[in-house]
Amino acid sequence: MSEPVSQSEPDAADVLKAQKRRNVWLAWALVAFVVIVGVTTAVRIQQTDFSGGDKLYFSGYLDEAAKDQRDREAVERARAAQAEVDAPEPVVEEAEDE
Repeated sequence: MSEPVSQSEPDAADVLKAQKRRNVWLAWALVAFVVIVGVTTAVRIQQTDFSGGDKLYFSGYLDEAAKDQRDREAVERARAAQAEVDAPEPVVEEAEDE
């Protein structure tokens, strides 16, 4: 018969060192995961229009809405000025002296 193989107990210092190394790798993996999720979320939020088309959601659209309002007012002023130019001048009839 063969003799039983004796297994030596691992050194406690080696076990602790291996645990710490695994913990460091696990910590780095978790940090990388959080960074990836954070960056992905930030990019997706920047590309999303939450306004639903009304441009009132505060994500930079307030400035754009004000610009659109100024543009509409400028167009109305231009139309009013053009209408005044295009309007025929009233004909003033001079009274004839008799």
